[in-house]
Amino acid sequence: MFDSLSLQQVITQFHFIRPLWLLAFIPMGLLFWLRWREANQPGWKDVLPDHLRKVLTIGEKGWSKQLPLKLLTLIITIGVLVCAGPTWQRQASPFGEDKASMLVLLDSSESMLEQDLPPSRLERAKQKVRDLLALRQGGSTGLAVFAGSAHVAMPMTQDTKVFEPILAAISPEIMPVEGKFAEKSLPLIDQLLQGKPGSTVLLVSDGTNPNTIAAFKSYFSDKPYQLMIFGAGNNNVVSDAPADFDSLRQLASEVNGRFIEMTVDSSDVEQLNRSVERNMQLNGESSMPWQDMGYQLLLPIALVMLLWFRKGWLVQWCVVLSLTGSLLVAPTVKAETVVASKAQTSQPAEVVTTWDKAAQWWWDLWLTPDQQGQRLLNQGEYLDAAKHFVDPLRKGTAYYYASEYKQAHRAFLQMDSDFGLYNAASALARQREYLAARDLLQSLADKKSLAAELRPSVEHNLDVIGGIVDEINLISESQAGTTDGPEESFELNDDKPRTADGADEITAGELMIKDTLNANEILGSNELADKWLKRVEADPKYFLRAKFQLQLNEPSHTTVSNGTSEAGEAQQ
Repeated sequence: MFDSLSLQQVITQFHFIRPLWLLAFIPMGLLFWLRWREANQPGWKDVLPDHLRKVLTIGEKGWSKQLPLKLLTLIITIGVLVCAGPTWQRQASPFGEDKASMLVLLDSSESMLEQDLPPSRLERAKQKVRDLLALRQGGSTGLAVFAGSAHVAMPMTQDTKVFEPILAAISPEIMPVEGKFAEKSLPLIDQLLQGKPGSTVLLVSDGTNPNTIAAFKSYFSDKPYQLMIFGAGNNNVVSDAPADFDSLRQLASEVNGRFIEMTVDSSDVEQLNRSVERNMQLNGESSMPWQDMGYQLLLPIALVMLLWFRKGWLVQWCVVLSLTGSLLVAPTVKAETVVASKAQTSQPAEVVTTWDKAAQWWWDLWLTPDQQGQRLLNQGEYLDAAKHFVDPLRKGTAYYYASEYKQAHRAFLQMDSDFGLYNAASALARQREYLAARDLLQSLADKKSLAAELRPSVEHNLDVIGGIVDEINLISESQAGTTDGPEESFELNDDKPRTADGADEITAGELMIKDTLNANEILGSNELADKWLKRVEADPKYFLRAKFQLQLNEPSHTTVSNGTSEAGEAQQ
């Protein structure tokens, strides 16, 4: 959908990838002028009387005069623009690292339990957040909740599945301090978004107050973030605590943000997603190359070229072919030999029919293996595309799309480069081998020879995965000494998957007699691992409540929360 943000993006970011091609307008204009002057030179027709000239010649007047020359000039003009590479947006990252970062600030105060937006404002807000996460498809997202104090519920991550139990557990009863102070969450924004340009802060609430508006205005005056406000409530329904959308609109106006009211359909979430992505494209930094938009101009060139088949039209075909021929030449493809691993060769062989062999022979006549793989990748057949690709980067990307992360990891390692190791770490994280991914990213970050354009992405992913490891360690510590946690520990070999460092555990002797799950059994059986995870995630409300209370008692958090936090501690 083309909106004001799309128009703004075109206006502010339009440029040419290869601007030197625009110099071709100089000889083109000179040739056009010489040809036009030659055609207008006096000839034998000019010595004839007017009444004879009209009978003996076919005149060209008005717009049709020198029409073939005008159309040839138009074709060359469009061709030069195509070669110059007009663009106004970057290519999308195949792994989602370049997607817009978003931090959700979710209001978890008592007023969010009002049922004017059934089943309640809070439940509808959580449902909308889930829908938005599904639309973002891998964008980095974090979650903070606030009432009388503000807390980090989920650090920035691209794994949307981990949000489900956290969102389900959020309610006013887990908040350590009552109230509605959205400004308490302002210190958490820089902590999570780390000043990344093009990021968006999404405030989900049913109202605010003048102090909050003043605090947000002061904070966002020098920050590179966009503020989106998502209003939860329905003013058409009588409620004990009506939603104050006027204050939210005022907040949006003060910080140059946008206010969107929740709707019964998905239009509100789609509008939010477009705004988040457009803001990233307008203000964000990306290491991805600019997307060449000039190829769309080839269609009008083809349509105009059809006129040259008219009888009596003359064109210098060599000029046109020399100009457009370079556009049709595929770039040189460098193929590399990839040795299949044992895991790849041990898979059951597929039955190849005679028809499959004939089809493959036909495609081999016209396309290289990498070109065939790209064709299948564009069709969404990622696994088949990976089998055709020769280039390790393309092969790994296709396996990544197909959710074959082990195969992707192996392919990326074959690149033998820092970028390959960076992608391999992403594949490890997708397998939940967070420790291995963290160690690999740490080794890259310690390299002094790491490319400058790659270092920010490596450090960002290192922080994200480090946060996940810390969260798992925290959960492990909360389960220590109970029948829900592991009862023994041992050092894992380097070739075994590890999600976190683990926690030391002190258990009573009588607990060892019970039928419990220990670490050895959990790691040795997928069934027992699933059973243990279900126990851990059975009711995350207790975990979040304890986590928020610990955060509230930290000295740094007390300073941030000021009087509200101190009052909360006095109540304990």
